Amino acid sequence: VQQLRQEVSVLKEKLHKESQERKTFCHQTDVDLTQLRSDHIKGVEEMKVSFATSLHQLNTLLQDEMRDRRAEGSLRDTREAGEKSERESQNEQIKTVVEDNKLAFFSTRDDIYKQLSNLTHDIEMIATALCKVKQAKGTLSKDPNRPDFCARARASHRGASALLELLF
Repeated sequence: VQQLRQEVSVLKEKLHKESQERKTFCHQTDVDLTQLRSDHIKGVEEMKVSFATSLHQLNTLLQDEMRDRRAEGSLRDTREAGEKSERESQNEQIKTVVEDNKLAFFSTRDDIYKQLSNLTHDIEMIATALCKVKQAKGTLSKDPNRPDFCARARASHRGASALLELLF
């Protein structure tokens, strides 16, 4: 019986020791699991924060790019509108200059025609006067070899140059 008691006592001690070891092991496992869970949660949270930060940065970059493209499009549209307006104003200026030149041309042409008409009239008046003088001289001198100057001038109707040609 004594021996059995000792064995029971040794077994109780071993059991108590084994129980302590298992409790320590369980406690250590529990602490390790808690630490692991904490590290895992911390890692997941860090990953979430990192992902959120990356997502925010990407969103900011996309918004900046969209704003830049809109601004670029707006600048391009403004530049093209300015160039178009400039071309239209240049076109209007050219049209105005061409119209002014046409008016000047037609005015000058009309002045030249008028002056030529006046010159032709003046030369015809001079030729008529010379004809009268020539006829008066012809009647005084009665030269039969000389043809009638005034009749030839009237018959030709070639203008002032024909009269000048016949006179000289």
